[in-house]
This record gives sequence, C-alpha cells and structure tokens, in this order.
Amino acid sequence: MVLRSFDSIYEDVPTEQRKNFVYFRQTHPPKYAHIDGINWAYIDNVRGDEPVLLLVGGLRVADAAWQSIPMLDDVFRVVTPTYPALNTMNELADGLAGMLDALELEQAYVLAGSFGGMLAQVFVRRHPDRVKKLVLSTTAVLDEDSQTRYQQALTMMQALSDEEMAQTAQSMMFDTMAPPAEMHAFYRAYLDELYTERLTRDELISTYHCLLDFAENHDLQPLEKSDILILESDNDATFDEATRARVRALYPHAQHFVFKGAGHSPGTSQRELYFKVVKHFFKHGTTP
Repeated sequence: MVLRSFDSIYEDVPTEQRKNFVYFRQTHPPKYAHIDGINWAYIDNVRGDEPVLLLVGGLRVADAAWQSIPMLDDVFRVVTPTYPALNTMNELADGLAGMLDALELEQAYVLAGSFGGMLAQVFVRRHPDRVKKLVLSTTAVLDEDSQTRYQQALTMMQALSDEEMAQTAQSMMFDTMAPPAEMHAFYRAYLDELYTERLTRDELISTYHCLLDFAENHDLQPLEKSDILILESDNDATFDEATRARVRALYPHAQHFVFKGAGHSPGTSQRELYFKVVKHFFKHGTTP
C-alpha cells in the first residue's frame, strides 16, 4: 500500500486548522513504553505537578485529543495513551496502571469520555488507589440490547474487506462525533487518515471486542467514591437518557453537570465551558 502524504489527505482542511494540528504533532510527539509484553504509545507533556490521565474514546489514538490536551496542559501534566489491540477491558485497565508505574506516578486525575469512560469505570474498580478524581463524560453502562448491537457490528465488520471496513468506520465515527460544521473538513480528513493509514484491522476490531467484553463480563456494582463528576449532554444521540441514568445510578455520591445542546462530544462542541468545568472540579472538587 502506498501511503498518501499529509498534504494530500488534509488539502481541503482550512489552513489555520491544518497548521494548528501540524504544530500539535510536532510539539507532542508519541512516546513508548513496554508494559507486560505489549508496546504502548502515549503523549506526555511532562509539565505540571498534577497528572491527568486523559482517556480518548473510540478513535483510540492519543492525538485524537489534540484540541483537548492544550486546554489542560497549562496547569496539569497530561498523559494520553493510544490503545493497543487488546480485546478485554481488564487488559487495557491493567496496561494503564502499568503506564503509571512506568512514569512513576502514584495517582492521577482521570478524564474519560465515551469508550474511554467505559474503560475508566473498569480502571477505577481494578485500581482504585490510582485514581485521585474521576470525570466520566458522555459514557455508558451497556445492557443486553447494547451487547446484541455490538455483536452484530462486530460480525458485520469482520465480513468486510479492509477498504470497506475503513469506509464504514469513517462514516459511523463521523456520525457519532457529530462535529461542529466548521470542523467537518478536518474530521473527514482525520478519519480518512486514521482508518486508512494508521489503524490496523486488528486494532479497529479490538474496539468491538472490548465493547462486548464490557457488556458481557463487567457487572458493575455501585461505587461509593465521592470524587467523581459525571458530564452529560441533554441531546446525546449516542447514549440516551436511560443509558445515562444507569451511569448515574452507579455513582450515588457523584456530582453532575449537563451541557445544553452539546451532542455526544461537548469537549469539542462547547470546549471552553467543558474544560472550565473539568479544571474547576480537579482543582476544587466542585463545578463552577
């Protein structure tokens, strides 16, 4: 396969967005750690005294957080992993603990959205002493209907050719993200690059294995921990009110903040407010 150039993939992206993304990649190069026999890539700004473990969603890769990391790294040390092709949430969660060990970090604040929020719910239960405060953003607890849907999606994806899988993944993820109009060209290019040039078939499929594992094998029990903030959007088209209510029920002492009209990705659609809320919670334990 002949790899296309960055300029050819991102040629339709507005100049300022393209320049900002290039600058981010230049100033936040990936680092690597070998954890329990698995190679993990991650971004670490190595600034600030208080570490934040930032867990991305279904995009899987650390630089998917290219607009989020700068909103935090003026104050915090932000560690953002790329998920390797592991097929269970326990493996991913234990890898996160191993990453903190490798970086000699006892604890971290955790900010996790969507798929990352599901992983964080496993992580905080397997490694509770590693989580100082937890923000769960537009995430879910999966039920039997979810399990059926993800099994159908996995079966469908496995039957596709690599090219068909890349096209399907791009379309599905763009619809899930529902980025603001001014970011449409960027995210179409980013998803094109991600699914045709960067992620392997095994990496893409592993997302569905992990979702199924989360649905089938993690009967989460309520957690009494109080240093938790749940962020929701009142028009999240990915996780409906019933799904969001199941998350709230698991954290009876958590605080809540609801964004108005922010869709599934309030960190993108209402970035300034989103990170104002997150930073205030990490610093003060309350919402502004």
